[in-house]
Amino acid sequence: MPTKCIAIHQPNLFPWMGFFAKIFKSEAFVFLDHVILNPRTSIYTKRVKIISNKQEFWLTVPLKNKSEQTFQRICEMEIDKPQIIADKHLKTIELNYKKAPFFNETFPFIHKFYTSENNLISFRNIEFIKSLCEALGQKKEFIVSSHGDYEKSSTEMLIDIVLKNQGTTYLSGDGVEGYQKDELYAKNKIDLSFMDYKQPSYKQFNLENFAPGLSIIDALMNLGLEGTKNILVQSVNKNIS
Repeated sequence: MPTKCIAIHQPNLFPWMGFFAKIFKSEAFVFLDHVILNPRTSIYTKRVKIISNKQEFWLTVPLKNKSEQTFQRICEMEIDKPQIIADKHLKTIELNYKKAPFFNETFPFIHKFYTSENNLISFRNIEFIKSLCEALGQKKEFIVSSHGDYEKSSTEMLIDIVLKNQGTTYLSGDGVEGYQKDELYAKNKIDLSFMDYKQPSYKQFNLENFAPGLSIIDALMNLGLEGTKNILVQSVNKNIS
């Protein structure tokens, strides 16, 4: 029986390099967008860190607050005042990265995100991630959980997703101790792998000391597509067990 490694993650905004490392290491990647969250909280669906004025800065896309609904499925969350946000964010990114060595190569991906006609944040996040993966040479099987039928929760939901997509291995991230029932994977004949990603440093044109954990945008601006791909490929195999 052929093996198939599946990774699962919520569709984050301009994710950090560790997010893309999971995609590089998997055969299929599931965007977990059917789960319910509070759009008013600081979820990574709507925010990420970049460099602004030579320091770390949270770039945040505000989401509409529906007064009658505190919690929403990620796939239903809408950007609030998208045109105003687009103008503000594009200007912020351009001002802070226009002198980066690969600004001209990177900015079109960002511009496409902000000029999309679809105002669902999950749609834009997924399209950005998929288009960037294609540019990085990663032709993976991408699955959107809201397009399927997954009614369970917690570990049981993850197992359900893996099994329904013919997975044999689940690639888990770090930080799941106490939240994940590891024994259930073996019970369902699913191998469990862990990826504790340690981000490699790279030269950031606007900083003296390396700032880790930033959006993939920062790596692209400083390294370009080819450089970002190379550093991801080199680091992926060092961060899996």
